Amino acid sequence: MSINENLLLSSLQQLEELTAKYDGILDASVRNKLQVEGLCSRKEAESHLDSLKQEGRSLKIGVIGRVKAGKSSLINSLLFDGKEVLPKAATPMTAALTSIGYAEKFTAEVIFFNIEDIAQIKLKAQEYEAEIARLIQTYKEEHTRKQANSYRPIPPLDEQRLHKKVKREIGEQGAISAAHDLYERIKSSGIDVSSLGASRVLTAESPEELNSELLDYVGSSGEYMPFTRELNLGMPLESLKGLEIIDTPGVNDPVKSREQRTYERLKECNAAFIVSPAGQFLNQQDFELADRLSAREGTQEIYLVASQADTQLHSSIRKDAKGMLPVAINELKQVLLRQASSAFASCENEALRSISSQLSTRLIVTSGICETLLLTNGESDDSTAAHAMKLLKQNYSDFFSRPEHLQENLKLLSARETLQGAVNTVRARKEDILKQQSQGFIDAQWSTLQQVKSNVQQALSALRTQIESSDKALLEQELANLNQASEKGIMAANSEFINQAESMRMSLPIELERVISRACEMLDEKSETAEGTESESYRVEKNGVGSWFARKLWDGGYEDRTRSIATLKPLPIRRALEGLGRLMRNGMKDCATQGMLRWRTDLISGVSRQLRDAMGDSCVDITRLQIVCGNVINKMIELPVVEVKELPGGLAKSSIIKGSGVREYIESAQTYASQLEKSGYSFIDEVRITIDTILERDVGRELLSDLIEEIKKIQQMVEYKDITLKEISRMEKELQKG
Repeated sequence: MSINENLLLSSLQQLEELTAKYDGILDASVRNKLQVEGLCSRKEAESHLDSLKQEGRSLKIGVIGRVKAGKSSLINSLLFDGKEVLPKAATPMTAALTSIGYAEKFTAEVIFFNIEDIAQIKLKAQEYEAEIARLIQTYKEEHTRKQANSYRPIPPLDEQRLHKKVKREIGEQGAISAAHDLYERIKSSGIDVSSLGASRVLTAESPEELNSELLDYVGSSGEYMPFTRELNLGMPLESLKGLEIIDTPGVNDPVKSREQRTYERLKECNAAFIVSPAGQFLNQQDFELADRLSAREGTQEIYLVASQADTQLHSSIRKDAKGMLPVAINELKQVLLRQASSAFASCENEALRSISSQLSTRLIVTSGICETLLLTNGESDDSTAAHAMKLLKQNYSDFFSRPEHLQENLKLLSARETLQGAVNTVRARKEDILKQQSQGFIDAQWSTLQQVKSNVQQALSALRTQIESSDKALLEQELANLNQASEKGIMAANSEFINQAESMRMSLPIELERVISRACEMLDEKSETAEGTESESYRVEKNGVGSWFARKLWDGGYEDRTRSIATLKPLPIRRALEGLGRLMRNGMKDCATQGMLRWRTDLISGVSRQLRDAMGDSCVDITRLQIVCGNVINKMIELPVVEVKELPGGLAKSSIIKGSGVREYIESAQTYASQLEKSGYSFIDEVRITIDTILERDVGRELLSDLIEEIKKIQQMVEYKDITLKEISRMEKELQKG
């Protein structure tokens, strides 16, 4: 039987109402059965189910890819029937994180960099300038040594060429190069960032008008472009209802806050389209971008989009296909599938690995240029589009020369229907996932509820037996014995409690410290094995007049050399950091909880034993004592929550890091590891404080007081035995109805 939401909620409410209605007959044993970890109140269950429904209203799809990979064309194809609605990114390193969703009007929320972001950009720009100066000085010193040691005259350095060479080398170090470019634009703007505020909202009457307004914020010469960190676009389009598209910037973001935000948004995605040019399909940068995805956080559906497919349909593929377009497209897809299979063979990302056996159905071959040409019936003023159309007509004349075939085959190459079909599949899958999540929660709660009700039934049955067999005079005597021996019992209970608590205060922190130490040692081991070196080839100018003439005349006069550079495999370190984060977030508390649970068992046994020894077996009902003791101790033990920062976006890398990036990554990893370690030791301090607080309590007196109150309650129920037994029967029947 499949349990629905209404039945669960009404059953939870019924239990709460029954508990309140029959409060007068509930002794400690019955209440103990009602307090089960994992069972939600009606309010908590309703809130959780509502949150799942809320999530279901917005399907989050991430679009991932290098700059110029065709992400804008893909989004335009998915949402706007191929029309160029989205503004193009200004530069590879200044593309803003963009989300697109449904709204009643055409709006854009532009979020700006803050003062701290600008300061960070400035520091990285200064690092770029320092590296430029260092390299120039190094080359000049090397040139001076050559002049001093050469028997032939060596011409002076060409300063202009040297600067170009150095900038080209540093350009490979993306983050500092991007920061320098961005900071130069910030300075040139003459705008004070503090005058912009945190954000700005734009409105428009059409997507074209919105695009035009956004040019000031994301266009290559836009006034506010250097300050734009994030865009949130809203459009009243049917295709966007229940959908949110997240368009991500590239790697090596010069601004850590934006990189972290990108990382966080991608973890939220239910699906992702990884866009990679067919001519350079699935390179290391693609994998580094895609490695931000996390199946654990919810990414269930991933599609690979091989963009710019039209560029790969000529030369050898055209020849093999003998000018047959469907054959050529299929041959290209097979080539790309082999590349993808090889690339995924060593992939460690769980979200990507999940589709490795489904590549044939997850790979979509598409051409954004053909999407554009489809709208203009093959005609275009754009030189790139016109050239693409010319090549297609030349090499596949049977498929593009006739107007009646042109539209059909441009549509085939654009793969618009396939892309939109993938989105629809994802929509349907998302609904299934949400249903499964909701039903799983409902089923788990129902199972727990039935177990609780069964346990309560057993406790009520035991209570009935106790009421039927209890003697009023004996209960009065037990109460008198307790009152007479209470001070002796309190002292015995407190003595046992203090001894055990002080022992726990010493042993538990030591155990937790060992856990942290082992985790940090593992991180150190992973870091050591991840570092390495490799040889890198580079060109230098050869000495001599002949070489000088060669450089001037035909770019000769150089020789190849090799040098060692530092390398780092970040994935093992990242995995170790994620493991350390999980340990601090959950593992530490789990470890402490297990220690506390062991202590509770020992404490109940020890305190019960001491009370019986001090007061005599005749004074205490051992079963009742243990129940009351357990309830008292449960109220005292409440462990603190561990506050742990998420893995920074800059550490979510998978491809090999080289050169100066190695030290930067290691330092960032060490900083994050130190923060995690600090969180762990803060938790240990909180555990000590928790135990210290417990030690201040008069546990013996609380225990005896609760025990006396419990006997008095049983006394009252025995005095009104007939009424009590009827109430128990009624509660049992009402429990059975549910």
